[in-house]
Amino acid sequence: MPSQPSVKPVSTPPLLELDHVSRRLGGREVLCELSFTLQRGEVLGLLGANGAGKSTTLAIIAGILQPSSGSVSVHGRAATEVGQHIGWVPENVPLWPELTVTEALDACGRLRGLVRETRKSAIARELSRLDLGDFAHRLCGQLSLGQQRRVGLAQALLHEPDLLVLDEPGNGLDPVQAAQLRGLIGKLAPGHGIILSSHDLAEVEAMCSRVVILHEGQVRCDTPLADIRGKLDAQFRAIANTQASAAA
Repeated sequence: MPSQPSVKPVSTPPLLELDHVSRRLGGREVLCELSFTLQRGEVLGLLGANGAGKSTTLAIIAGILQPSSGSVSVHGRAATEVGQHIGWVPENVPLWPELTVTEALDACGRLRGLVRETRKSAIARELSRLDLGDFAHRLCGQLSLGQQRRVGLAQALLHEPDLLVLDEPGNGLDPVQAAQLRGLIGKLAPGHGIILSSHDLAEVEAMCSRVVILHEGQVRCDTPLADIRGKLDAQFRAIANTQASAAA
């Protein structure tokens, strides 16, 4: 019987890929040759001390900033060309304080080019998914910080993106709100790729499946969280202290 030809397994291309991304600002290199990937279903925690380049990295992924060199791709295409696949929530959520939650979501849907019926169903979906139904007719300017964060997520999810980019999503939340955020990330993770920055290492351990640690604009660590669970704080400090000692 003739032998059957071997079939090579087909690898799944990454949802997100950064390839040697650098960013220079005012003659200073803010990011230097960043390379990492993200698959659908992963929650990646982007860590680093203040000034490490986290927010710049997220803004480049979201298409808000352009890299000075290197490339960012989503589904194999330049991130700037596939905005419909990206949901972006900056650290300071942009809201219209004079609009109700429903009005604000409708305005965001219009900006995304969603037709009326699609907007209505998307708004209803996100009000339900993010437990915002009781606040649908409340002015955005009257919301608590945690409620504002949820509205920001709703805005980012209206067009059903594959990739969610979250800059310090837990910043300023109380313990109850932080627990709600963990629950939301857990519900969203299976159908999305999620990358988030945070200063709270305990929250990262609770939410993320993988971590990338930046220092001075470079990737110093890229590992599954399972490999360093319970040791993340020590790993983070070792990277920062080693580099600080080397510079001294």
